[in-house]
Amino acid sequence: TSPEIIRDVWLIMQKTLGVNDPLKKMKEAQNKVVMKIYPYAKKFILKSPDPLLESIKFSISGNSIDIMTGSTKNPSKKIIKTLQSGSIDLKQVEVLKERLARTKKLVYLGDNCGEIVFDKLLMETIREKYNLEMTFVTRTIPVLNDATKEDALYVGIDKVAPVICNGISEPLPGTMLEKASYELMKLINESDLVISKGGGNYDSLTEEKRLMGKCTFLLQAKCDPYCIIHQTRLGSLIVHNF
Repeated sequence: TSPEIIRDVWLIMQKTLGVNDPLKKMKEAQNKVVMKIYPYAKKFILKSPDPLLESIKFSISGNSIDIMTGSTKNPSKKIIKTLQSGSIDLKQVEVLKERLARTKKLVYLGDNCGEIVFDKLLMETIREKYNLEMTFVTRTIPVLNDATKEDALYVGIDKVAPVICNGISEPLPGTMLEKASYELMKLINESDLVISKGGGNYDSLTEEKRLMGKCTFLLQAKCDPYCIIHQTRLGSLIVHNF
């Protein structure tokens, strides 16, 4: 899978550069910038007639704005413009809502820094609407600009739900269940729903047939294969109920 190829390249980069986490400063900058945007997004969602739909959009489109590491006088306008540029399948959103209504235990697999601020926003919206238990999961080993537990705690996700690492002891930008910790596997086995963010998790977990019927992927159509598979255009927001 693509996460395994990226892992192999990343290990070469670490050895060549002699640095364990080459993008650490970039990740910190991404989190800081989107934390500034968070109040604008929260206000926008609270005014929306469908807060859950809007928070799902923010959570997915957050993946496309994680390169915004510069300051801006009015970040809310940039975020809303990005949000409105991506289409979403409302039928798939309704299926996710139905799944959430039946869920008692939810496992939420995070992806990138910056983006995790909007994951927090989505989790807050879910908690306000549904009576369920949630656990947020990060990478254990730094890779690319993916979030670790340290990043999740920095943006305050632990105020919404417990945060754990996936237990994968290599820089893998995805989730391979055979490499995950016993703690995570126990949570997934006992869960009613797994929400999986980003392309790396999608590429690895769509191989896991045991998740069929209980996993929803949230990602952006960033490449032609995703567009072909989901019959959508580049940049669209994908909700895939596996």
